[in-house]
Amino acid sequence: MYQPGGGPRPPELNFDEILSKIRDGIGRISQQLGGGGVGLAIVLVVGLIVVIWAATGIYTTSPGEQAVLRLFGNAQETPVTQNGLHWWWPGPIGKKDVVRTDLVRRLELGFRSADGVADQPVPDEAQMISGDLNIIDVQMVVQYDIKDLTDYLFRVDDPGENAGSSRNIAAGLPDGRTLKDATEAALRLVVGQRSLAEVLAEERVNLEIDTRTKLQEILDAYSTGLNIVSVELQKVEAPAEVQAAFNDVLQARQDKVTATNQAQAYENQVIPEARGRAEQIIQPAEAFKQARIQRAQGEADQFLSILGQFNDRSITLENVLQDTDNSDGDNDPTTGIGLSDVSIISAPDVDGNGFDILVSGVKVVGAPGCVFTANEVLNTEATRTCGFSTSFDAQSGRLTIGEAFSISYLGNEDLVIPEFVGSGPFSVRLNNKALSNDIKVVDGPDGGSASGVDISFLRFDPSTNIVTFAVQSGETLQAGALFTVQYLNQENLTVPATSLVTQERLFLEAMEEILPVINKIIVAPDANPVLILGGTGGIVPVPVGPAAP
Repeated sequence: MYQPGGGPRPPELNFDEILSKIRDGIGRISQQLGGGGVGLAIVLVVGLIVVIWAATGIYTTSPGEQAVLRLFGNAQETPVTQNGLHWWWPGPIGKKDVVRTDLVRRLELGFRSADGVADQPVPDEAQMISGDLNIIDVQMVVQYDIKDLTDYLFRVDDPGENAGSSRNIAAGLPDGRTLKDATEAALRLVVGQRSLAEVLAEERVNLEIDTRTKLQEILDAYSTGLNIVSVELQKVEAPAEVQAAFNDVLQARQDKVTATNQAQAYENQVIPEARGRAEQIIQPAEAFKQARIQRAQGEADQFLSILGQFNDRSITLENVLQDTDNSDGDNDPTTGIGLSDVSIISAPDVDGNGFDILVSGVKVVGAPGCVFTANEVLNTEATRTCGFSTSFDAQSGRLTIGEAFSISYLGNEDLVIPEFVGSGPFSVRLNNKALSNDIKVVDGPDGGSASGVDISFLRFDPSTNIVTFAVQSGETLQAGALFTVQYLNQENLTVPATSLVTQERLFLEAMEEILPVINKIIVAPDANPVLILGGTGGIVPVPVGPAAP
């Protein structure tokens, strides 16, 4: 096996010379000391020799250097990486190899360089076959350093390489023929997978990356301890015999790229200008379109609003509706309002199969936070008392406007304490007909002398619809104070007539804005609505619908 660094090394100590000097020294000391001092002299000399021998084991490692230690020829697994003074067994027991590991070394493939002269091509290394079976000259520089000193020194038995002053690798180190052959193999493999055009220009960067990766894989498989820092292509060209033809091809490709870039630049200039001109046309058209759509939508919404009002047959109840059947099961009279809470008690029955008028819907009229008594409005964040409206429909056919009917519902009514009540009692007339004597006070003032509402139901006169209330003992009421009573209401209603004339007037006035030739609109309660169209031919009346009922 080759010695690390190449060739056998001279011994670190010449023991024959040392022993000869020791014998001469002992002889001189014995002559001076006489026979009795010979033993002491020998001991001193031997001790001095041991000290000198041990001192030869001292060595240093500078920044960037590592040392591999060997004991009886067996290398230690972990190199010494700390800088400074160290000690190891001196020869012949131990040896140490101190090597600069951070030094970036260089391998030239396909050419050789020297100071002051032009690069010398090496065709045997540079010429290779591309993937499309073309011959190509590739020159490359590999930069590397040592990443594992133990592997670098002892794993590969390399014959070395003498490539001139720029690269003279002694035998035994893997960056000789091993590195060169591995580099050439990796480069030929990568070039053989690409076309000539890709190697010359298109894939140049990827070729360097792939070659470095493949070369590192080979070196790691050989346990060389080398680390590839970079792979740089220097000169990539066709052989000299066909260089002119390849230059023409490359020039044609360059002209193609130039023409493509010029066309792209022209496209980038013309298309934005065309788009800008198109936007100048589209935006006004879009604005006109949106204006027409919004205008048509507004006209349609207005018409639908008028139509909704025209078809509306709802009637707002006089008093606040209450939950009569506790349909939601929460024992709260302010929730669970439904159709069952309004009943028709009298209405026409033409065909004898039940009332011709039916309750079709109930809805709340008011803000989302409405409440059920006036005092709740004063004492909470509510803005008003709740109102309710009911919608009616015919059992069959259509409702007759003005037809009378009566409904009943349990509801609240807010009342005002009249003047000069004092300690009562006092009487108030209800707004709606009460259907029974079951009248109770559900909200009112609380003076504080006695707990609870200060007002209570006393009696009811059905003939006059007047309720008499008692005042709680010890309380004095203030005139104008609000209190709320609950009773079964009866409201006598008639089928409402929508404001047909008013709605038609609004609709036709809107049409005046749409049709600029409309001069006048005539709408009368007992006549057909008529548009008066004026033009060069005179005035033309145009009927637009039936008379209002």
